[in-house]
Amino acid sequence: MSTEPLIPMDLYCRHEELDITFVQALTERGLIHVVMQEERSYIASDQLARLEQLARMHFDLDINLEGIEAISHMLERVDRMQQEMRALQERLRVYERE
Repeated sequence: MSTEPLIPMDLYCRHEELDITFVQALTERGLIHVVMQEERSYIASDQLARLEQLARMHFDLDINLEGIEAISHMLERVDRMQQEMRALQERLRVYERE
């Protein structure tokens, strides 16, 4: 289980003026992870930046949930490719030194 502090989802949505159904839709699509405890939904603090990014895509850029899902998966792939590229560059440096 995560040791990240948990924020009640209803409190977060009220503070950020987000519709709770939007966060629930993101959760159903697997884009945000919500923790259930004692019949209450919580958002781990490590999920907040991602939630804010997805909310900006939806509300500021007017991207629908399907588009957010596609963009999110593409960003994850790009991130994995960048990590792989860094690892390969490090391996290449070892051979260049020899």
